[in-house]
Amino acid sequence: MTRSKIVVLTTGGTIASQLDASGRNRSGALKGETLLAQVSLPSDFTAQVEVRSLLQKPSNAITFEDLLGLREACLDIDAQDDVLGIVITHGTDTLEETAYFLDITLPVGKPVVLTGSQRAPHEPGTDAFCNIADALKVAASSQAAGLGPLVVFNQSIFAARQVRKVSTFQVHGFAAPDTGPLGYVDGAQVRLSAIPQRPAGTPLPIESAMPRVDILPAYLGASPSLIEAAVASGAVGLVIEGLGRGHVPPDWMQAIANVTARGIPVMVVSSCASGPVHASYEFIGSLASLESAGVMPVTDLSARKARLALSTLLASTGAQPLAERVKLLAA
Repeated sequence: MTRSKIVVLTTGGTIASQLDASGRNRSGALKGETLLAQVSLPSDFTAQVEVRSLLQKPSNAITFEDLLGLREACLDIDAQDDVLGIVITHGTDTLEETAYFLDITLPVGKPVVLTGSQRAPHEPGTDAFCNIADALKVAASSQAAGLGPLVVFNQSIFAARQVRKVSTFQVHGFAAPDTGPLGYVDGAQVRLSAIPQRPAGTPLPIESAMPRVDILPAYLGASPSLIEAAVASGAVGLVIEGLGRGHVPPDWMQAIANVTARGIPVMVVSSCASGPVHASYEFIGSLASLESAGVMPVTDLSARKARLALSTLLASTGAQPLAERVKLLAA
């Protein structure tokens, strides 16, 4: 059977917003069919577009259950012989998290492309329809096959692992601070000049409910009681958003050692927009001292993505110890 169809899964967000009586935007108010009816495609775009409204909510309300449902929908669609690729429209607040979750849990197959908008469809200068059109072009391109989930925004193409939201309102709302984009969309043309490296530990199976993992930001004067409070209230894993190269206040070290001694996994990433953690220093609270307390460094993930990685790892099994599986995923 000839592949001739792009399936669009809509989940809500600004891109599906409608003005309400308050004068503000109600995210997710528009159904997918209404949204796609306003998208203009090049005359030589021949793929059939099938739309499915999966969710209608702002992306701050996306849950683990929603992620698992979206993953199942992608797996089902990927198995259909007549499908070229998948486009997912999504609110921008958590778009990068959904993209990364799919990146580590879906097998490499047909293109999966996520997009959204910074301006609602009814607003002047909206980027909603051009972003959807560009995402459809990328999903239909043979160049995108085998790259894992991609994010298309403001004519740029990003790998799910590196992409981050960088503006609250400007149309260039996403970037990849460490690596830059993989390519771009110029009119009807899709141009890719880089291929993302996929970690050896993927895709991860999901064999149980995804457990709660909390993010703890380190900052000047941050209380170590935050660590014990997170665990006492039900977190089964922690991600520390460390200072600089992966550091925490000195008085955090005892609380962290107490937690890791109880078998609770702890990761550390950098709060910086660019650059990995690295054991460059020797002082109390440095990455070197964190590692000696059993904390696992993650080189180039944001705290939000590392949280998803740890929760997904805890919901799956493997022959290797967790620390080794983290290394594979973070390589």
